[in-house]
Amino acid sequence: MSVVSTNLSSSSAAVKPVAAACYDNNLVNSQGMFLGDQPLRFSLPLLLTQVSLILVLSAGAHLVLRRLGQSRFVTHMLVGIVLGPSVLGRNSELRGVLFSERGTYILESISLVALILFLFSMGVKTDLTLLRRPSGRAVAVGLTGSIVPLAVTLPVFHVLQPTLPEDLRGTTLITELAVRLSLSSFPVIADALHDLDLLNTELGRIALTASLITDVTSWFLRAFFAGAYLITEAKSPVFTTQILASFFGFVLFVAFVARPVGRYIAHKRTPAGDLLSEGSFVVVVIAALLSALVTDAIGFKYMIGPMMLGLALPGGMPIGATMTERLDSFFIALFLPVYMALSGYRADIAELTKEEETEKWCALELFVALCVSGKLVGCVAAGLFLAMPFREATVLALMLNVRGIVEVAAINNWGDTMKATSEHYSVLTISMVAITAVSTPLIKLLYDPSGRFARAKRRNIEHARPNADLRVLACLYSEDHAAPLIDLLEASGSSRDAPMSLIVLHLTELVGRAASVLKPHRRARSSGNPTPSDRIVNAFRHLEQQAAMGAVTVSPYVAQAPFSSMHHDVCAVAHSRKANLILLPFHKSSDGARATANNQIRSINRAVLQYAPCSVAILVDHGLAAGSACATAANSMLQRVALYFLGGPDDREALAYAARIPDGDNTGMSLTVVRVKLRDWEATAGPEEARDEQALEEFWSRHRNNQRVEFVEKTVEDGEGTAAVVRSMSEKFDLLIVGRRGGENDDMEGSAALTSGLSEWSECPELGVLGDMLATAEFASKVSILVIQQQPPKNATAGAGNNQ
Repeated sequence: MSVVSTNLSSSSAAVKPVAAACYDNNLVNSQGMFLGDQPLRFSLPLLLTQVSLILVLSAGAHLVLRRLGQSRFVTHMLVGIVLGPSVLGRNSELRGVLFSERGTYILESISLVALILFLFSMGVKTDLTLLRRPSGRAVAVGLTGSIVPLAVTLPVFHVLQPTLPEDLRGTTLITELAVRLSLSSFPVIADALHDLDLLNTELGRIALTASLITDVTSWFLRAFFAGAYLITEAKSPVFTTQILASFFGFVLFVAFVARPVGRYIAHKRTPAGDLLSEGSFVVVVIAALLSALVTDAIGFKYMIGPMMLGLALPGGMPIGATMTERLDSFFIALFLPVYMALSGYRADIAELTKEEETEKWCALELFVALCVSGKLVGCVAAGLFLAMPFREATVLALMLNVRGIVEVAAINNWGDTMKATSEHYSVLTISMVAITAVSTPLIKLLYDPSGRFARAKRRNIEHARPNADLRVLACLYSEDHAAPLIDLLEASGSSRDAPMSLIVLHLTELVGRAASVLKPHRRARSSGNPTPSDRIVNAFRHLEQQAAMGAVTVSPYVAQAPFSSMHHDVCAVAHSRKANLILLPFHKSSDGARATANNQIRSINRAVLQYAPCSVAILVDHGLAAGSACATAANSMLQRVALYFLGGPDDREALAYAARIPDGDNTGMSLTVVRVKLRDWEATAGPEEARDEQALEEFWSRHRNNQRVEFVEKTVEDGEGTAAVVRSMSEKFDLLIVGRRGGENDDMEGSAALTSGLSEWSECPELGVLGDMLATAEFASKVSILVIQQQPPKNATAGAGNNQ
């Protein structure tokens, strides 16, 4: 049976003309082209071809466009525009084969399901606690950036309304457009900042909170206007009562039925740390689809129901994490690009080149420009008023002007309800793509979140007073990192006269939430099982209680962020708490039988080494908590400590750290400083060597009479001699301390000769030459290693990242 398509629309300017597509119900599966069938006349082969074509073109285009700083939203929309009547779709035969009316019906229906589930997933992952105590900057920027464009656009529209084209004069399109563009969409901003790795930066957090404030407002306004429209169209008071009763009934159901059930599934039926069971997951997804059905059936838009239900359910683990793991990574990732590509497909640039259409699209573009420029001016003005630098205020304004799928969905809705003609649709769609295509590269160009750490004062231990309060930021990625870090801190020499301020930061991957988290740790009020963060903090509280009064103070924090930008949180806490040292666990761990490596932790450690505003130390633990040949029955498992001193800023920082060990309350500790030098070192001595000798002299004068401190000098010829000294002595100790000696701040000629040839087979350059050799040596399974780097001065470039 042949397919007949008849256009039933009375207006050729409709975005999606009403058409009747008649085809045989049996045209679903093809028997194959070798039996005479044309596969693309059948629904399933056509659907698979359309989806595959869109995804392949999107993947290929994004490989190119991402190098230009473009987001996936821009890529998908441009792919749709290329497939549409603007480029390839100008060939009517190609368009009739690939994107016929009957084919796009099925494709659009599936993509709308993906949109519904995306909105639901974003609702679940939205953290409404951001609204409890928002920062003044977020409130001011969010409100000002919304009010100013409205205050500019609406008066201009009323003044120019008599002179506008007829299709703009008699509709509410301009008013709805001004409201939509004056507000920022939280799902769009969160997704864009995640792609830019700015989710947990200072400006990223302000932008997220500001967008959430305006987005919640927009959802209330959307529901209000939808209800007002239905009420004005009501033909009787009974109809009005039914509308209001239906909507409030849905709201009550979400608040008093769906939310308690969701909390029961999350906290009672699901074990701690696990994802939802298959049955619970199916129930949640069906509820999301039914919520869209209900709100659409009672006259409100299908987007309102899933968003409301998602906001009512608890985010994070396990519901939010399950949505990310099972829904976002497959169904939404597969069919949401199809929705955006179809939206771009309907835009026809050729229509805008017609002379008779110029006045129409220019008038509409004027109001788009007024909204965008008004929002930019409002956000920048609010930022400057709150003493933000002009550059940061501009970046914040660009972040809040990013557009995405929510704006495209609104434009599609205007097209479906005939508020926008095909020309309006094309102008608005291309405008959203252009705004985002310009904003994201500018954000990358103008904003370097690590710049403030590079400009900050570099804090270290070497230049601090000998008994000054040592501020240590201890970072942990899991509970397994707590025991070795606590052992090290117990051995680090803290007392009432030389106290230690310990900032504990538990770092976890952001899963199931759209906004990153960085806050002081607070134990959950619920009487359930303690979380991993609770157990980590309890261990460090025990360390605080066991130490002498005032010797150790613990300040715990928790951070949830993407691994790719987690170093921002580490550097931010170190900067705000004025830490002298950041303590990181090594990315490899061993249980005695086998070793495992986490490359994500390795990337974070490298980034911290590059951007940290203070000294950084990496602890390579080899299971001392389980006992070693050198450990005794004392509280600390680290009793015998050795420092290999070759010279340079990193070694002097390591010496300053080790100098505190004998001063601590742990009387069982011993420290051996091994000075390794060239036989003719005096011939190559320079300013750095003079500083080394001064540091060693100060150390020895401080501990000359301490029986637990030993000073040993070893003379070698080259790097091979250094390696021989290290191998012969290291098995006697529990902990070895070395300087990283891997950055541009280590440029001494004599010092380099001590390690010549040792870096040829370097496996872990973040540990430096000596640290890498120690970590991979035969005795490495018995001895822990602490590698310390002193950050270079502000006017020097951090060499950590440049030498990876």
